[in-house]
Amino acid sequence: MGSPLKKIPASQARLGMYVRRIEGKWRNHPFWRSSFRVADAATLELLHALGPHEIWIDTNKGVDESRHASPAPPPDAAAVAADPPPDPDVPRTDFGDDIVRAEAIRDRAKAAAKALFDDARMGRALRMENLASVIDEVDHAIAVNPAAMLSVVRLKNKDDYTYLHSVAVAALMMALGRRLGYEGAALTELGLAGLLHDIGKVGVPDATLNKPGRLEPLEWASVRQHPEIGWDILSRESAAGPVALDVCLHHHEKIDGSGYPHKLDGDAISRVARMGAICDVYDAITSDRPYKRGWEPAEAIRRMAEWQEGHFDRAIFHAFVRLIGIYPTGTVVRLASDRLAVVLSQSGGSSLTPTVRLVCTVDGEPLDAEVVELDDGSDRIVGIEDAVQWGLQVPQLLRA
Repeated sequence: MGSPLKKIPASQARLGMYVRRIEGKWRNHPFWRSSFRVADAATLELLHALGPHEIWIDTNKGVDESRHASPAPPPDAAAVAADPPPDPDVPRTDFGDDIVRAEAIRDRAKAAAKALFDDARMGRALRMENLASVIDEVDHAIAVNPAAMLSVVRLKNKDDYTYLHSVAVAALMMALGRRLGYEGAALTELGLAGLLHDIGKVGVPDATLNKPGRLEPLEWASVRQHPEIGWDILSRESAAGPVALDVCLHHHEKIDGSGYPHKLDGDAISRVARMGAICDVYDAITSDRPYKRGWEPAEAIRRMAEWQEGHFDRAIFHAFVRLIGIYPTGTVVRLASDRLAVVLSQSGGSSLTPTVRLVCTVDGEPLDAEVVELDDGSDRIVGIEDAVQWGLQVPQLLRA
């Protein structure tokens, strides 16, 4: 029996077809979803406008080519082996598709961040020519589904921390910037600042950065030098720009003047540096580190709310909470109905009533992965659960 997957020119698309994948880079076409049904004339018109651009269709999920159309030759085995389409046996929801796309963007951004750190570590000029496209991809992902992108960059292990922390802060800065009204080139500057904010850590010994216990005074003094080391590195890179330099040097300053390196306070700290401080702290305390396990996002937001008076700009922090939510994406929650669910995204209403996907009962009985909009009053959150204790893998729950 032949494969249900066929590659055809987009100009031969028909209503009722199921598009499994569009060949080439996503930036070269107007579709965000990696797979979808051609269900209306507007979607069909967009596909036809791609002309000879090739698409993969799944004939098990949609109609086949027209008998009257000139059929495209079926893909040969070598072509399929070299560039296989997504596995048709692993269906995903639209949110799951966004998660998979966000994971791919995260991995490309991580590679770009690693290249930057490697350059800085070796004393070379930073390879910044590819950063604009990476930042553009992150920004587009945030524009389409911020919950998917922000949840993906938060999930990291301690071995990936250095590079993925930079990617996460870049994504958080851009998402927060959008909420505060930044757009265009200003958003790009925020993303670049996030990627570069910790570049000075190349000047701190790995043994200190990865120490599993409390730092000695001299070790702590070494860590506190990283903003100035980073500023010195970036000051030699004209492409870095003033926003990246500012955030790099001042993202550890605090509103009450107790931060470092310059003990700035209040209005002496720029708005972008205040944004960087919030994004940096949130990602740091929700990530697993050599010396501690990361806090759950909801716990991190609660702790940061306790610190906000002296540490953070109150207005910017409140905007950040509205972005992330009281129950951020990926939080496992217990509902009043004695069911467990994972938070997918924030609702348009109260931050206490996010959109969730059911997982199991409190007795461990699996449930259909139904999506529930809690703002309709059908159920409510009564507590936060530890995914590890329940044996739940949050990335898989989000990707389903």
